[in-house]
Amino acid sequence: MIIIGERINGTRKKIREAIEKKDKDFIKREIKKQVDFGADYIDLNAGIGKGKDREKEDIKWLIECLYEVGDILPSLDSSDPEVIDFALSLVKNQDVMINSINCEKEKIEKLLPVIKKYNEVKVICLTMDEKGIPSDYKKRVEIGERLIQILTEIGVKKDNIFVDCLVEPLSVNHENGVVFLKALKEIKKLNVKTTCGLSNVSFGLPNRKIVNKYFLALCIYEGLDSAIVDPTIPDIREAIYISEMLTGKDEFCMNYIKRVKEKHF
Repeated sequence: MIIIGERINGTRKKIREAIEKKDKDFIKREIKKQVDFGADYIDLNAGIGKGKDREKEDIKWLIECLYEVGDILPSLDSSDPEVIDFALSLVKNQDVMINSINCEKEKIEKLLPVIKKYNEVKVICLTMDEKGIPSDYKKRVEIGERLIQILTEIGVKKDNIFVDCLVEPLSVNHENGVVFLKALKEIKKLNVKTTCGLSNVSFGLPNRKIVNKYFLALCIYEGLDSAIVDPTIPDIREAIYISEMLTGKDEFCMNYIKRVKEKHF
């Protein structure tokens, strides 16, 4: 399981305040904490609603913070292709994620030239288009197939494509979890990787951490390769390491044993 640490996001109050104050010590602690608990990539979102130029300035600062902690892999998270292009010019190597592309015509036209220039990057693909997120899982799969074709045609390797079938809240529709799992199962047949923003499933519900934990276990059973999560939450770590062990992905249970010894949960 590839863990993408979600905590460095400008929409979170404490992160936004730290970005505005340029509180490097706080951001570096947040990064290190996630890495210490198993994050493979750190998602960096500098969007604090103050325009493109400010977002560029802030993403540059976040990347500097990241590399001061160590040689850590970034996931560059922005809705603006120009910000993504700028951030990619600052990273140390191309083992980096772009979060994200979808099938909206305008976004594809602007972001594809950037991805083509850095075609060794990993790309998160959202199964949505101009009409939003389809309620039908088959339509999500169709969008995923289209994005895979578009990206492979410009040189992105299938192994670097992460399709996100888009988890929606159960509090809005009790079938949203099932729709995601069905789409995930079909996407896995296309020989690409998968990911998701896990915590959306529990939005609006009590005891969210428990809901997230059990849903993550179901996703891992269906073949989820990656998740955008908060790895500092013990329930999340427990779900990952136990589910991978139970589904035969942890040879001789070594990773589980290692994490128990390290008191990860």
